[in-house]
Amino acid sequence: MNAARFRTRRRVEFADTDMEGMVHFARVLVYMETAEHELLRAAGAEIDRDPDGARWHWPRVRVECDYLAPLAFGDALEIEVRVAERGRSSVTYEHLLRRGDESVARGRIKTVCCRRGDDGRLHPVPVPGGFAAALDAWR
Repeated sequence: MNAARFRTRRRVEFADTDMEGMVHFARVLVYMETAEHELLRAAGAEIDRDPDGARWHWPRVRVECDYLAPLAFGDALEIEVRVAERGRSSVTYEHLLRRGDESVARGRIKTVCCRRGDDGRLHPVPVPGGFAAALDAWR
């Protein structure tokens, strides 16, 4: 992972584990999304509303994750996230999860900025300027 990286920490909760005591694979995606939201807050960006109160939507259009080592209840994680790409209406985040010096997962999430139209459907819109500037600090 290159460039500016946002780092956050979390501990694996009991509720994150399956009957074998290992983290269920889908929880790792939740860890990634939570780190993304923390990066946005750290950048001073509102996740779901612009300053005039209009609502943004950020549907995921691609998610990928490489699971490198199992995680268990109580493991302490450091999660790094950065903006890998920012297009006209899309943002791709890269994530790296570590337990100490060991990389345990890495992934990417691509999301598209949308507004709900009069037809009730989501339509892609350009990433708003202030939001884009906040994101660019983490590229």
